[in-house]
Amino acid sequence: MFKAMLLLGALAVSMSAVAGSVSPLDIKGIKSAMDDRLKDSESAKLKDVRIAKDGTVCGLVNAKNSYGAYAGYEPFIAMKLSTGKFYVVGVGPESGQLCASKGI
Repeated sequence: MFKAMLLLGALAVSMSAVAGSVSPLDIKGIKSAMDDRLKDSESAKLKDVRIAKDGTVCGLVNAKNSYGAYAGYEPFIAMKLSTGKFYVVGVGPESGQLCASKGI
């Protein structure tokens, strides 16, 4: 939890956040990074995904819940690491607020 809070703090302090396009390979990497965040990451549908120059990724995700039904789109925030892999910082309303505050 401490690492996530530290990462969120670093995101809030980062420089400009000019959004760019996301490749299909990036989408696949983001879905893979959501394995530990979602009940059924295989069912994840992403939309409005944007990536900033600093590697911050914001968008909306919809995935199946425990009952097998889609739960509805929720904001998410992730980071593209220097290795090219992604780390999902959070999924939920707070993620959307952080993305909005960064202008992504």
